[in-house]
Amino acid sequence: MKPPSERSIWLRNLPARTMLKLLNQPRVRTTLGDRYERALEQHRSILPRLSGIDAEIVAALDRDGVFVTTVDALGLSDSGTIVGTAAMLAEQFAPEARARAAGGEAFTIVPPERIVNNPAIYFWGLHDRLLDIAESYIGLPPAYDGVAINYTVADGREISTRKWHRDWEDRRMLKVAVYVHDVDEGGGPFQMIRRHDTLQNDSDGFDYSLADDTELERRLGAGFTRDIVSCTGKAGTVIFTDTARFFHRGKPAIERDRAAIFYSYFASRPRHPFLCERTGMTRGDIARLAHALPHRQRDAALWRRRLSTALRIIPPATL
Repeated sequence: MKPPSERSIWLRNLPARTMLKLLNQPRVRTTLGDRYERALEQHRSILPRLSGIDAEIVAALDRDGVFVTTVDALGLSDSGTIVGTAAMLAEQFAPEARARAAGGEAFTIVPPERIVNNPAIYFWGLHDRLLDIAESYIGLPPAYDGVAINYTVADGREISTRKWHRDWEDRRMLKVAVYVHDVDEGGGPFQMIRRHDTLQNDSDGFDYSLADDTELERRLGAGFTRDIVSCTGKAGTVIFTDTARFFHRGKPAIERDRAAIFYSYFASRPRHPFLCERTGMTRGDIARLAHALPHRQRDAALWRRRLSTALRIIPPATL
């Protein structure tokens, strides 16, 4: 299949880019910010009550933006199965990923249809405890944007999501990453910057430009490197982090490839819904997977149904 041209990508992304610009005009930001604060206040009294490691995760996210644990410590059912299955899918995809990277492709994921054919990986992200953690941290009913298995080839390139950036989807997000390979510093660990002075809000607006180390030093000062958290760990390491508020990246891998499962959550009415749907899973596949789920899980998976008609008709940007 011939890849889309730059012009076709630009045309597809134009509605989303235009809406992003509109929603970040000062008067619109003020209106949206006031509405958001009211929604948080109204939902505060019915947030889930957490205990144990779940409460520790949310406290660490508020304090540091990151919490690292393991699937064994987390204790969710089917964890061993999803790590093993994802490792198998990553191994099968590895030759294709390396060929794509050699051809210049910046970002490679295991084809989403392979996850659809192994739905336990998708359903793991809908555990009630994960939804409770997401809701408690985000402060609103959570949307589940699905799952992708990212495959990073050890070519050392600092491109795309291997540069420092913040995610586009919402004011707050929760990403849950599960390593399916052992990951050391040479294997492209997930990294984030534990700095609260980088956080964005409706008052000041939202900037999503990529940055290398030199650019980030210009923006944050030379001391920013002291605040880098580099998440190394064995297969089965689990990383909870907010990728919307905090600068983060996948450190360029130089010694060995790295595969990780990434689960995404944000508010059920995210600020930028036209910048969501990043996993490549089709809406039809998600609807089929969600059909027989309990009410809460189905609502989280089918979050787009809560959007206004105007927002639903904007095609998601490829970016």
